[in-house]
Amino acid sequence: MIYHWVGKDGLAPLAAAIHLGYLPSRVKTEAELRFLLRQELPLRKGVAAREFGVLFMVGRGRKGEGVYTLATGKKPDLVLKTITKILPLLGEDPLNYHFVNCKTALDRHRKQSNAVGPRLCCWYNAIGQMVREVQRSL
Repeated sequence: MIYHWVGKDGLAPLAAAIHLGYLPSRVKTEAELRFLLRQELPLRKGVAAREFGVLFMVGRGRKGEGVYTLATGKKPDLVLKTITKILPLLGEDPLNYHFVNCKTALDRHRKQSNAVGPRLCCWYNAIGQMVREVQRSL
């Protein structure tokens, strides 16, 4: 499982932490969300440009899947295309990898959702919903 993010928005580290069970997938209040966002998560504040394209393992999920984050910078398609093309050269089956562009998934959810409640809670809960959908697809 690889979550990748574009820019320095820090969505992938949150998604990875939810996937691994370090953070809940839903919050009810902004106070609860503020508490969670104060937690020190690896890579939460982004990475330097020299670390774009580097896979960071953050843990193993319940089914034993490796969970990674991948910063792609402003050209995510180029990085992802390179990775998926090189996997067969390394003897890996690309179908064993699941890339999730957190920003794209969150934007899609925002368009489809008619979420109600505090705006920040809805944003966080949309990330949690995305993670739950990914987990169901494993």
